[in-house]
Amino acid sequence: MKGFTLVEVLVTMGIAISVGALLLVIITNSAGMYYKQSSKLQEGLNINDSLGQIRSGIKQANAVAVSYIDQEGVTYTSNSTQLVLKIPSQDALGNIILFVFDYFIYFSDGSFLRFKSFPDAGSSRKVADQILSNSLNSLLFQYFDTAVPPNEVAPASSKKVKVTLTLKQKSGADLEINTATSEANLRND
Repeated sequence: MKGFTLVEVLVTMGIAISVGALLLVIITNSAGMYYKQSSKLQEGLNINDSLGQIRSGIKQANAVAVSYIDQEGVTYTSNSTQLVLKIPSQDALGNIILFVFDYFIYFSDGSFLRFKSFPDAGSSRKVADQILSNSLNSLLFQYFDTAVPPNEVAPASSKKVKVTLTLKQKSGADLEINTATSEANLRND
């Protein structure tokens, strides 16, 4: 009966350890790449969802309001970091209530992109206070008229709103920053 020599066993063990270490490096790099790509995808979805909701609110609005004061006395003012929209109120069947308005507010609150809605007492809309994103880096609202090319105007005179949203998220040791822009016209009733 013949066995392996000590040299053969040591060479085999060395090869096995080398292959194991190589596999460990490959698995670790793949997991890191997966995490980074998943993070990028999630951030992209987050920025698209946030911009989509703001754009939808703008399209529903009759006008950009100069400001709105809530029941607690907090004043929200349309400017480069806050958007106050005047939305026609709806009854329980979804019909517009003439000359009655709800207010939608989008604003930066530190690293949070926030949305609040303040419906009229006769409206079927619900009060809302939502965080659209918790990774806000910057938010910019710009207000334009309908001229070609459009001119930047005061918020109350605007017919179109441009939103530039920048989100940041930690992705492993890196900081991922994504910027997206969207424009929407106010409704034309």
